[in-house]
Amino acid sequence: MMRKCLSLALVPALLACASTPALAANLKDIFQAARLHDMGYRQAGASYREARTMGPEARSAFLPHITAQANTSYNDLTSKILGGASGGFVFPSGHFTFNSHGYGVSVTETLLDIRALYAWRAAGATMHAARQHYALAQSNLVLTVAAQYFGFLLAQDDLHLRRAEERALRAEYQSALRSFRLGRAPITDANEARARYEAVHAAVLAARNAVRLARARIERTTGRPAHHLWPLNLHHPLPRPRAGVLTTDEAQALRDNLVLQAARTEAHAASENAHAVSAGRYPTITAEAGYSYSRAGNGEFGFGTVLRDKTIGLDLTLPIYQGGELSAESARASAAAFKAHVAALRIERRVQFDVRQAFLNVRNGYHEIAALAAAKKAARVALASERLGMRVGVRNNVDVLRAEQAYYRSRRDFARATYDYLLGRLELKAAVSHLTAGDIGRLNALLQPPGAVGAPSNGRRPPRRPLRP
Repeated sequence: MMRKCLSLALVPALLACASTPALAANLKDIFQAARLHDMGYRQAGASYREARTMGPEARSAFLPHITAQANTSYNDLTSKILGGASGGFVFPSGHFTFNSHGYGVSVTETLLDIRALYAWRAAGATMHAARQHYALAQSNLVLTVAAQYFGFLLAQDDLHLRRAEERALRAEYQSALRSFRLGRAPITDANEARARYEAVHAAVLAARNAVRLARARIERTTGRPAHHLWPLNLHHPLPRPRAGVLTTDEAQALRDNLVLQAARTEAHAASENAHAVSAGRYPTITAEAGYSYSRAGNGEFGFGTVLRDKTIGLDLTLPIYQGGELSAESARASAAAFKAHVAALRIERRVQFDVRQAFLNVRNGYHEIAALAAAKKAARVALASERLGMRVGVRNNVDVLRAEQAYYRSRRDFARATYDYLLGRLELKAAVSHLTAGDIGRLNALLQPPGAVGAPSNGRRPPRRPLRP
């Protein structure tokens, strides 16, 4: 009975929690969640942390190596001298038990090792390439999050358009059906109107599924629900294209593009590694110094020993022939270096094309937005005229719904061009150099909370405002 009362008492609290809407999220919140959840970005960070250990490991070849050792043992020895005349041996035979122990320390340091020098330089280049790949992963994450965010907003706008088309065609079908029943129109008009309505109803279902898929992409990247996203303020003035010419952007891209920089650094690391392998035929010189102490209480000759050994010297190692292993390894490393160099050249040509494509898309997108803004304004005026005509009796509800459909289509096209322009600016900057969290902050400033004045529909019907021709 007590358990039942407790469960009944928790019902209002659970209902309150269930009725609480999810907090609205903007682009900056989505990006912060993606940095913590996206596996590609986290894997790039883990690879960078792993690569950072290569430098100290390669540098250790030039630092002193100090080794200490100690030993102790209990000995149980039986000795028997055979052969020779009686009394001819001064070493007694018998059974001996004694302890022996010792310790020592040795120091070695490489004075000359060409292969280790090139290996250390290759490790430094590999570390630098890993750092560039980590920065590139963040740049790609910025572009991915922005594309997914604007893709979700576009899917919402497209769903709103399809619903407006569905309302218009439903009204047209109902009007054609009434005209047929009154004998004013043939049945073919009603059947054609129904076919158009069913087709747009299928488009509404597809648009609704596209919204779900766009939300699922964001949730996969962020690991959190994607609801109540901030819409883009379409009334906010857009940033103009960057001042400059195409040749300037191409020159900067060949210098600052992260993909190209990482490819060149990897090619440099492969070249240094090839030099390290080829340097295996050179001699190595190592300085050695050591001290050891050992003491045995007894031995097979019947007396103990105390030994102290101090050594210092140089060790020269010169490889002469290893069965062709060095030549084969050197040929493989040289081929790998050439392959990395060709890959860097291929990426350089691709970067030049990407910069040119992004540059032209941004310039064209800015002018396209201006043209679509004029088309949206014209569609808005046309809708106001149709509503005025319906009030005076020269237009009907179907005409108004068609004008409303055209207006929503123009607004959807304007929003699509705006999203593409903002993404194009990001793609141009990513092609020229790289993207950072600051770019997300600048885009986030163009958003506004849901329900604010002037906000787009974001999938919901906007508040009606008086339209005037």
